[in-house]
Amino acid sequence: MKGFLTLGLVVAAALFAGEEHIRVQPVSPTPESVTVAVVMSYPKINQIVKNPVWLQFRVDGFALGADSVSDRIDELANSDMGQTLHVTIDDMPYFPVNGPAIDPFREEGYFYDTSYKIKVPKNLSSGQHIIRVLPARSFGESLKGERTFFVSSIYVGDSDHRQNIDLSKPYLTYNEPSNNFYLVETKPVLLDFYISNCTLTTDGYKVRLTVDGKLQRNLTSWQPYYIYGLRKGNHTVRLELLDRNDKLVPGPFNDVTRAITIH
Repeated sequence: MKGFLTLGLVVAAALFAGEEHIRVQPVSPTPESVTVAVVMSYPKINQIVKNPVWLQFRVDGFALGADSVSDRIDELANSDMGQTLHVTIDDMPYFPVNGPAIDPFREEGYFYDTSYKIKVPKNLSSGQHIIRVLPARSFGESLKGERTFFVSSIYVGDSDHRQNIDLSKPYLTYNEPSNNFYLVETKPVLLDFYISNCTLTTDGYKVRLTVDGKLQRNLTSWQPYYIYGLRKGNHTVRLELLDRNDKLVPGPFNDVTRAITIH
């Protein structure tokens, strides 16, 4: 009996230590210009298209492909694609886009106004699809201004298969961490998401973070976070949008799990 008790204490201590070395720290959002805006000009809302699906975006006030000007370039993993659009279709992981531009690059003071046409990298099933787009810094942090997030519905093939998703209700868009970045053990990992149609507070809506199915934190402020202490290997990050009673908010995007690798 004593041997079993000792073994149990060792296992419990190991599990506790495994969680103890992980730390989640809020950080201030990177300052952003109020001129930044993103619009998907094609397809139009609820338009019927066919595979392969092409998307066209208008990006104002944000230069894709350039490195972001921020100290976080040294603190975090930085993409060699520079600043990108993160395009999420339905509940799939986002894919990054940085060009090339359709029209010539124009600079007027600090204002940029450019169109991009991109091909969705996989065929989409027949029916309705929800497309979410947001601009992101070269280190992954999404912009959070009023016009920096665009969501739209399109149909592939026909309009018979409708998901009945109410985009006016609260929902979560997972952004980072992802394997689009080469994440290393010696640097913190960026945790970033976008919130629509609600506000995070201590006594209202909140986001529950779960790391590797064990470590949990309730996030009550919409801002970036750093995750410290993730060791080499594979990990999972889960985000859930909760209501004031800590119940999952209904919706297909409000419980998201992503697998990442730390090198």
